Amino acid sequence: MIPILAAMGAVVMAIAAAVLLARGAEDRDLASRVQGVLRPAAPDISVAGSGVRAAAAPFRHLGEKLRNTALVSDKDIADFQIAIAAAGLNPRAAVPTFIGIKAVLMVGLPICAFFYAQLSGFDVPKTAMVLFGGIVVAIFGPNYFLSYLKRKHEEKLRKGLPDALDLLVVTAEAGLGIETALDRVAREIEPNNRPLAISFLVLVQELRMLPDRRQALERFAERSNFDGFKRLGGTLSQTLKYGTPLAQALRVLAAEMRQDRMLRIEEKAIRLPALLVIPLILFIMPAVFIALVGPSVLELGKGLFSGMR
Repeated sequence: MIPILAAMGAVVMAIAAAVLLARGAEDRDLASRVQGVLRPAAPDISVAGSGVRAAAAPFRHLGEKLRNTALVSDKDIADFQIAIAAAGLNPRAAVPTFIGIKAVLMVGLPICAFFYAQLSGFDVPKTAMVLFGGIVVAIFGPNYFLSYLKRKHEEKLRKGLPDALDLLVVTAEAGLGIETALDRVAREIEPNNRPLAISFLVLVQELRMLPDRRQALERFAERSNFDGFKRLGGTLSQTLKYGTPLAQALRVLAAEMRQDRMLRIEEKAIRLPALLVIPLILFIMPAVFIALVGPSVLELGKGLFSGMR
């Protein structure tokens, strides 16, 4: 009984650490990489993220140990870094934690599934199916959760980028440089769209520290697998290279982003009738058929039964 409780406790801790890591990643990234740039609320953010770091610390240590072994290749680590950065997390801290959580689930879920099958009295085929299901969940569950975080993060970026580009146009027309404009826009949008503000602040820091600004813009485009960031990075890089007016380029890009958003909404509206066909057939048409044909069937049944008598 003790191994069962230990395995179940490890699985619960892994899931809890994954949820806490997802919720506190933005605050932790903000406190560690751009500390002192935002408003004086940063100390509270750091205190809030300390509990998340403490909960994820065992999995991070386990992931760091597994990272230096043959179980995890360099290609897998590079893929994890790209996927985690695209989800809005800090790859330096999240990659070892992700590896540790996945290792705990790979061991804990099959053990829990096996003991559950034994306690339930399943036969060999059912036990094999339950064990196989635990292995599948352990392998693909963390990746699916990471993909979910990536979609949510990209959706936030997509919603806030057109408005941020409009603010960049205003700041550029006011005569501010790229770093100052990005910093100012990040401060303005931080209460409403923290992921986008963090991305801009990290870009500002890299623009100030790296010797080549175009390298910082390339890193900005590669950090997130988001087409809008790639287009923004390319636009700013061309502005720095050829000296084109920054406000005009940003205005054109903002108009394109808004047009893309409207096209995406129109595509969803076009697909709506096709999506409504299935509920219509399954739920509405049977009710209409019963309401229209039901009385006639009842009357016909009464006539037949009365004639038989």
